[in-house]
Amino acid sequence: MNKIRESHLKRKAYIYIRQSSLAQVQHHQESTRRQYRLYERALRLGWPKERIEIIDEDQGKSGASAQLRSGFTRLVSEVALDRAGGIFGLEVSRLARSCSDWYRLLEVAALSGALIVDEEGVYDPNHYNDRLLLGLKGTLSEAELHFLKQRMIGGRRTKARRGEFRIRLPGGYVWDESEGILMDPDERARDTVEVFFSCFERIGTARGTVRYFEDNHLRFPLRDGWGSIKTALNWSCLSPSRAVEILRNPIYAGVYSYDRNNPKAEDPEDVCSGGRIWLPNSHAGYISLEGYNSNLSRLEDNRSYVLGMLKKGSARQGRSLLQGIVLCGVCGRRMGVIYARDGSSIYTCKGSSSVGKSCQHINGRHVDRLVKTVVLDSLTQEQFDLARVAMQKLKERHMEIERQWEKRLEAARYEVDKAARRYYQVEPENRLVARTLEKDWNDKLEEAEHLESEYDKIRKSPPFTISREQWHQVEALAEDIPRLWESKTTTNNQRKKLLRLLIEDVTLCNQDDPWCVTVKIHWKTGIADEHQAERVKPFPHTTDPDVVDRIEQLYLSHTDQQVADLLNKEGYRSGYGNDFTVSCIAHIRQRKRLLKYRSSKKAKHRQH
Repeated sequence: MNKIRESHLKRKAYIYIRQSSLAQVQHHQESTRRQYRLYERALRLGWPKERIEIIDEDQGKSGASAQLRSGFTRLVSEVALDRAGGIFGLEVSRLARSCSDWYRLLEVAALSGALIVDEEGVYDPNHYNDRLLLGLKGTLSEAELHFLKQRMIGGRRTKARRGEFRIRLPGGYVWDESEGILMDPDERARDTVEVFFSCFERIGTARGTVRYFEDNHLRFPLRDGWGSIKTALNWSCLSPSRAVEILRNPIYAGVYSYDRNNPKAEDPEDVCSGGRIWLPNSHAGYISLEGYNSNLSRLEDNRSYVLGMLKKGSARQGRSLLQGIVLCGVCGRRMGVIYARDGSSIYTCKGSSSVGKSCQHINGRHVDRLVKTVVLDSLTQEQFDLARVAMQKLKERHMEIERQWEKRLEAARYEVDKAARRYYQVEPENRLVARTLEKDWNDKLEEAEHLESEYDKIRKSPPFTISREQWHQVEALAEDIPRLWESKTTTNNQRKKLLRLLIEDVTLCNQDDPWCVTVKIHWKTGIADEHQAERVKPFPHTTDPDVVDRIEQLYLSHTDQQVADLLNKEGYRSGYGNDFTVSCIAHIRQRKRLLKYRSSKKAKHRQH
């Protein structure tokens, strides 16, 4: 008791009160009462009431760090400003669970001469024995936090090994306290999940699946509250990030997984090793485990770059026909694609570049045309019955969209009926409640009518409305593969997908012949054949010399427009095989240093 001097009593006594979580504050109130009783202890030790201040703003916050504890930060500031004569805490763990925070408080208290007071005694940080004891208590407090955390993690992992630890569930699943993970009892939710996986299997990309949902006004389900069946279903738009998360989640394959993002798997013989817990066939799945692994492989293959290296990637909408499947004939690496101003694709390889010089740089104008011709010549009706496949795909899409809309309308009509029942059950005299229920009923009716009108619009577009004549047109178009390829409705993405069904990769090399590109096509069947494609001529040889001589004859008496018209009539073509234009003629003139033709009137006017 002799440690408390008059200088301490002239300064304030700060009573710091804290519990680690809001649940402890609510349910463990005896600890809170014990901490508030430190006020009486401060009075008994000699501090007057006006100099006793309680700091309890850190209730429900962990003592593992001082970053989010404004009360502890204020306490340290008051001690550093020599305003604190005593620091009261029920025990060291209430003040800090971190040695760095605890020793910082001790250091500041030693400099200002403040005392540390708990239930067991009064300590002076400037005394060696007291400082040693306080340091030991702080170390034990931090170690206790570690033991508590390890104990909780161990209990959690033991429960997870039995598949009983509750994890956050995605849409399509609910958690039952007795049976664990179950499929959602809502039929529409289950059907939507099945539609999602069938779409991805057909389309092949997560973004394409999202676009399919957007085009058909489909929503994806989710239950908040960790899949609680008591929580109502929420229906929201499907985003690309959510689609990827669904495909990567092993729950849909019937696998219970804990710490699934951990690359290390738990050793079954050493339960203390940590790592990912993986329990196959723990519940009913929407897809098989093989299908889940296949989806992961497709997602990985859809990536164009991995660790700075080019990959095949998914078929995209660019003009390049061979995007992702072109290999360099010099170094064997995959070639990238850039687009020139005229729209032609240029395949470039920087794989073997050590000083920034490209390995190969090939214009793909003639290469793409050659590969397209070879592929179309190889397709026959006996090899692909495209008409039957196309019609079957349209029928499948029609049926799955029809099912989704029927269930969505059924749910909307149920909400209307429920609102009507609630309205009729209220007493007519209770107008305050009746008006609210009537408004809710009207809102549900408007929502149902809006859905029905939206459904009617969708039914008027393919694949819902396809006449018998249109079916015959689809069949005829599929039989005529070249016309199907050139059709305006066929996208670059679809052409590339068709190409990838037949071709594994294409190797390009322009090292052997300065005027030709060697094109080696590796087919899916394992056969490889070699072709020669014309190489785009470099700049000095772009235009034929005879054409240049003809321009030199005409430019003295004709304008650029007149020269271009004459050359086109005479059957001449530019180096790119196109008609001559004014800009093309001007470009050749400037390269040959030929002056632009001027009429006599313009020449006289220029002289004056």
